[in-house]
Amino acid sequence: MSNQVWRFSYSEDTLKYILDSGKLMFPEMNPHTSGKYNTVEKVISDMSEEALIILANFKAYENTAVVRAAGKVTGINGSDVFVTWRKVVPSLSLHPHKIGADQWVKENVFLINGPRAKQFKLELLKKKLFG
Repeated sequence: MSNQVWRFSYSEDTLKYILDSGKLMFPEMNPHTSGKYNTVEKVISDMSEEALIILANFKAYENTAVVRAAGKVTGINGSDVFVTWRKVVPSLSLHPHKIGADQWVKENVFLINGPRAKQFKLELLKKKLFG
C-alpha cells in the first residue's frame, strides 16, 4: 500500500467531470516554474498505485486549502492514471505552515511529505473513503 499523498489543484467547474471520469486530470503545468513536479512526465514517473490524491484549491487570503474530493490510484498506463474518486463531504480544510503555504500558492501539483500528511490526518481520510 502506498503512503504517497499528492495535492492537485483543479478548476471548480470541472469537479463533477473529474469525479465521473475515473482518470486523473492534470492542471496547467509549466516546466519553467519552480517545483519538482512541473511536468506530467515527472508526476507519473514518481506516482505509485494506491497513492492518495486530494483535489484541493488554496485560498491564500484565508491560508486554507479546501479538499473537495480524494482519489486512490488504481492503475498507471503510459500517460493515463486511473483513479477511483470520492467526494469529501463535508469538505476538509487544511491549514499549511508559512513555507507550505508558499508551495500551495506556487505549485498546482506536489507530493505532500509524510509527516505533514500525518498532521493533516490524510491517512485517516484515505481509510474513511476507501477502506
